[in-house]
Amino acid sequence: MNVSAFIPIKKFSSSKNRLSNIISSSEREMLAASMAKKTIDTLYNSEICDSITVVTNDSNLYLNHSTSYFTNSSLNDGLNEAINLHSTNGIILIMHADLPKINERDLHELAQTFDIKKVSIISDLFTQGTNCLMFNSSISFNLKFGIDSYNLFMHEFQNNNIDYQNICIESLQDDLDSEEDYFKLIKYINS
Repeated sequence: MNVSAFIPIKKFSSSKNRLSNIISSSEREMLAASMAKKTIDTLYNSEICDSITVVTNDSNLYLNHSTSYFTNSSLNDGLNEAINLHSTNGIILIMHADLPKINERDLHELAQTFDIKKVSIISDLFTQGTNCLMFNSSISFNLKFGIDSYNLFMHEFQNNNIDYQNICIESLQDDLDSEEDYFKLIKYINS
């Protein structure tokens, strides 16, 4: 299976602003960098991807085991640009980089669960955001990442008669978007 991964990562210095009440800007920057590195390394080590492209608004961002695509476009437009430039005829995997519990075993589960005729979608734990999409590049739809993306994707798939499957893999659903998520992460690390 030919899988091309695309990981959107904004400048670390402007990441995780929702945590500004509890950690400093330098701590937020280090946290974002650490999670991005872990996501890329885990994807690479899992060997489920043939290529990993970081889609970023930081022209100086380069992470091991990946190439970088620089864009000033919005998240969805930037992802589309990178995917179109890559011109792949295989499987597209779009995954956010703020998944502190990501692991190789669960990435293999995602790959084994994948149905080439459907879009695989993994929401966040609250089924509001979308942490991961995996789909055959021949399936055409509009990307809807952003606020309430999970529901927007559901409408997009239903309105265009696109078959999809919800996949529940906790490590890929458990992201870091809020103060509550941060304290859960600290508890997880300390246990």
